[in-house]
Amino acid sequence: MIKAVFIAVVSVALLITACAPMSSMTASKKDAAFYGRFVNPSDDVSGASDRLDQLKLLQTGAEYPMRMALFANGRFYYQVDNLGDGQGTWDVTDGVLRLRAIRPLFDMNLFVSGANDESDETVIRFIDRHGFNSVRIELRDPQAMKQQGMIPPELSVYRVSDKGI
Repeated sequence: MIKAVFIAVVSVALLITACAPMSSMTASKKDAAFYGRFVNPSDDVSGASDRLDQLKLLQTGAEYPMRMALFANGRFYYQVDNLGDGQGTWDVTDGVLRLRAIRPLFDMNLFVSGANDESDETVIRFIDRHGFNSVRIELRDPQAMKQQGMIPPELSVYRVSDKGI
């Protein structure tokens, strides 16, 4: 009996999460031009993993380390510490940058939006095995940094996963 109640509660929770409107994944909608600054030329896709330090990246901090390079052809390359790396697709729909990638055990769905209406700060939102996450994400643009006379900081070391998930 307890097992049946547990399964019912979990099923309802999953159904509610799956049917929740995308607004729960959106902090502040932005127009497509806002997201355009994150995009690399399409010809940079091949070998992206070997040249990440030269590409525009969306990256988070140490609390949930991940980085993504978006390309003009709608593809992206990602690295998520202790999960893995790979490629997926992205688009801008209804003011939100949506990223999707198929992993061996699950589909990865990430949503980037403005942190608020007043600034250019961005957040990435997603659901993982621990539930809902909203993490600040920043643009790392080494070419723009060099043009401003700055030396781009080195990327943090990517912690490879052998979990196969």
